[in-house]
Amino acid sequence: MTHDAFSAGVEPGGLYSSKDIRILICYMLAGAGEPMPRQAVLDIIAGNGMANFFEASAAIDDLIRLKNLEEVPEGRLAVTQAGAEAAATLSRSIPYTLRDRSVKASLQLLTRIRRERENGVETEKTDTGCRVTCRIGDGETPLMTLSLGVADDLQAKMIRDQFLDQPELLYRSVLAILTGDAGMRRSDTQIVIDLK
Repeated sequence: MTHDAFSAGVEPGGLYSSKDIRILICYMLAGAGEPMPRQAVLDIIAGNGMANFFEASAAIDDLIRLKNLEEVPEGRLAVTQAGAEAAATLSRSIPYTLRDRSVKASLQLLTRIRRERENGVETEKTDTGCRVTCRIGDGETPLMTLSLGVADDLQAKMIRDQFLDQPELLYRSVLAILTGDAGMRRSDTQIVIDLK
């Protein structure tokens, strides 16, 4: 196996070949099925220890120059037909675990981007801490807005992250409680809401 790339930040089993890094990027974007922000691609590849950050950035530039990737609006990267074909042909040279992890991470990130586009969280400082406002939308139509007063920025960030992970759970729970379609059991350690 060729080792022609920097290894800083690369975990064991990661990629040390510029060619392999380029193949993995094309494979990941083809598997994601839609364009992704450049920074997101770098975060997935380098942030998960699959390849060195600078090598991944250089690989993206090379892939654009070679017309295996193209830049589309909003600074996103899309794999071209040539890039997808090269990835399909050459992907067996990349360990399956890296291929699988990269595609799963890209799909999770795209889901998160969609959720953030449709649902929003705003945080503002108050005299007693912070106010967190969570908004659930259906395209352009707002479905629900919920504001909470919390103690500090850390708690506000936790609420933001949890909300954006599963906004539909909050919506379904509140709707079920308000319409009488939820049952509740109490114990000393938990409250369970049964969604019907």
